Amino acid sequence: MRLRSILLLCLLALPLCELIGHVLIVWRVPSLAEYRAAAGFIRSQLQARDLITAAPAFIDPILRWQLGDRMPLAMAGRSDDAAYERMWVVSIRNDVPSDAPQVAPELTKQFGHVRVLRYALAPSPVLFDFMQAWDRGEASSARGGASQPCRLRHGGVARGGGLGRGVLMPVPDRFECDGGRPELFIGPVVLEDLDNRARYCLWQHPQGDEPVSMTFHDVPLGDELLFDAGIYYEDERMREGGPIDATIAIDGVVRATFHHEDGDGFRSLRLLTASLGKERGEVSVAVRAHDPARRSFCWTATTRRGPPMPATPARSAQP
Repeated sequence: MRLRSILLLCLLALPLCELIGHVLIVWRVPSLAEYRAAAGFIRSQLQARDLITAAPAFIDPILRWQLGDRMPLAMAGRSDDAAYERMWVVSIRNDVPSDAPQVAPELTKQFGHVRVLRYALAPSPVLFDFMQAWDRGEASSARGGASQPCRLRHGGVARGGGLGRGVLMPVPDRFECDGGRPELFIGPVVLEDLDNRARYCLWQHPQGDEPVSMTFHDVPLGDELLFDAGIYYEDERMREGGPIDATIAIDGVVRATFHHEDGDGFRSLRLLTASLGKERGEVSVAVRAHDPARRSFCWTATTRRGPPMPATPARSAQP
């Protein structure tokens, strides 16, 4: 009889424990008002070269809901934090981003269950951002050994985009290299890499063994050129595509080759430019692939001054 009473009490206690657990979970969830207060504080303090991020990553959609107008695509799809000099973090559960400085924040402010942190970053070493200057470059594609310019176009009826439908094409502004092949353009896009991280990058799909090229004139070379590149995750995850090669030339001389094979994801290539003895130069990126099917090559690059910085992967949001 005593055993039956104990079992009955345990059975009655189970829903009580679940109810208490539910109350605790709900109590820990920040309210919309708390997120709004944190976002309002950040908005009132923002300066040029400020980065806004979230921790843990699953609250990124809420952060973009509240501060999306102050988070351009270049921020949401960044490769690293070199372009920024301060980092704002919207945090819950005492989490911090993996790329936050390993020092105490210079500012901490609590809004209920939401905490705002601000870190001081080093002065930005970035001299030239190829993504910001993409439409001031020159695009071309080779046909039968002859180079043909790609025309800068605006507008068009977009197709695709969304889950499982690839990258939106045509993007509103792009260099169009072949009107009959919509993938052959050069222009800024946001795509997901093999790790499902958003990447804001310059789409430059190969056409075959002859190159599709992008050239930038009078680029400040600094001490190094950092090149990050990869392809759209749906074109890479099955490991069925062929390799891609992107050559980086300075003043007509190839200085580096970026080789991509499925499974590589987004990777970085560092080209030391200080030893070239030039302050400025013409930089060209030429992309080739023997089998160009679904080779959605996309890249971003900067030139920088100072000693090489460690490559820090960004915990960026899915836009």
